[in-house]
Amino acid sequence: MTTLLTIKTEIQNLYERYEKIIIPIARAILTFILLMVINNRIGYMARLDNILIVLPLSALCGVISMGCTALVCALFILAHVSSLSVEVAGVLLAVLLVIYLLYFRMCSRQICILLLTPLAFAFRIPYVMPLIVGVTGGMGAAIAVGFGVVIYYYLDYIVENAAAITAISDSDSLEKIRFAIDGLVSNEDMWVVAAIFLAVGVIVCLICKSSMDYAWMVAVVSSALLNAILHILAMLVFDTDISLVGLLVGTFVSALIAIAVTFMMRGLDYTRAEKVQFEDDEYYYYVKAVPKMHVPTPSKTVKRINTPSNRRQ
Repeated sequence: MTTLLTIKTEIQNLYERYEKIIIPIARAILTFILLMVINNRIGYMARLDNILIVLPLSALCGVISMGCTALVCALFILAHVSSLSVEVAGVLLAVLLVIYLLYFRMCSRQICILLLTPLAFAFRIPYVMPLIVGVTGGMGAAIAVGFGVVIYYYLDYIVENAAAITAISDSDSLEKIRFAIDGLVSNEDMWVVAAIFLAVGVIVCLICKSSMDYAWMVAVVSSALLNAILHILAMLVFDTDISLVGLLVGTFVSALIAIAVTFMMRGLDYTRAEKVQFEDDEYYYYVKAVPKMHVPTPSKTVKRINTPSNRRQ
């Protein structure tokens, strides 16, 4: 444990020292990965699938806000979908605007979670998102995960039904619009998974806010089990298209990642917890104080050995 705490402290010190460099690089890398995934997964506009376009945009997004990164990704998606069908792109634009106006216009800090949720689906570890945001982001972040699920499943619906969309006559715009709306309203898998992720994220947040010992560990483990149980029930009741093996393996890996992240952000030493009581004129307070685990990083000392002075001849 001491070794892990030392590594954690060194990483935190490194981040604090080079924060102004690390954050832009991390944003640029995230934008690059997102744009490459969009091009590979959707990719209907071949002109955008060009590293000479992706690299400069990624570098630019590294020095601007996450909101601009989300805007660039949205424009990429809309451009690709418009090459498939302008009508479907219009419906998708309406969905994105509704999501922005309902939530992200007031909670712009959660945009990063919206971007990371479809990316987690692409890397086959989507279950990590409600676990991590429940521990670190609170209930509002769980809502952002739900919107991320909606975007991922709707884009997946468009990609899977691209042939059916192109088969509809170009003159029959209303049929394409109806087809696109049906993919949003009647997508049972999307709404079930979004509801499960929202429930798991809220439960993680509630457990973490309790005063029990090792609350964050209990929250991650219990919510990972709840996630697996709810998805299995959804498979039985709603016949959702979920791989059981992928669910179990993904939940296990996601729980390990969530434990690692929460350890880096919330390592607490419950063996030194203290309970304090005090009062004022109106209230009597019961406070439980739990110190964070911390070990000083070993400092390297350089011992200088001076050569003896030359003897006088």
